[in-house]
Amino acid sequence: MGKIYEKDATGRSVLLKRVRTSFAESLQVASLPKKNRDPNAKPTHGSNFIIERSKPDFESDKEAIITALKAAAREFKKPENWWKTLWDDSPDKLAFKKGERFKHSETGEIFKGYEGNLVLVAKGPKGGKERPRIRDRYKKVIEDVSMINEIVYNGTYCDVIISFYGTDNGGSDRLTCSVQEIRSWQEGERLGGGGVYADADDFDDADDGDDGFSEKPSNSSSSGDFDL
Repeated sequence: MGKIYEKDATGRSVLLKRVRTSFAESLQVASLPKKNRDPNAKPTHGSNFIIERSKPDFESDKEAIITALKAAAREFKKPENWWKTLWDDSPDKLAFKKGERFKHSETGEIFKGYEGNLVLVAKGPKGGKERPRIRDRYKKVIEDVSMINEIVYNGTYCDVIISFYGTDNGGSDRLTCSVQEIRSWQEGERLGGGGVYADADDFDDADDGDDGFSEKPSNSSSSGDFDL
């Protein structure tokens, strides 16, 4: 189940299990968003993480994320429910979003796997300058960079440690997040399209007969709007 990551005493970090990766290519090779027009911008590492509404741990994931967002807001000298103000009024300034906000620019279609779900947009540590530590199914740290997108591909289920924080990037206050560590289960249908230390024992052991859930997460998404 999703929970506050206790090794971070600030309360700003969460451990989420079996969330899905999307736009994971920059975990291997740092990149810039296509819409970026800043000539001074530097490529970064990062990924989106889809929290599927159908997964058994959905409510605990959501609760842990909101608790961590409140802690990040307090540390940033904002009211703890500032995250909700951003959610309602300035979603571009919040790393926690409705899946319906992610649409193809040409067709207007919602990205595959996003509809009805929640999404975290996370960079790697130090604003994406560093790559998060990545482990395979058996918790072995991946040293060969060329193998990263074979281990963590778009659509794979992963356990992740994510830290939230406030920033005034470009003079605009926002709540963002960084992914500190990723443990891939190397399972799941492929989709198109200030660090916290963790060790191997923070993740469950792989068991060929147990995927960690009482039932397997569905690859289908619920339709309709999402209500917090």
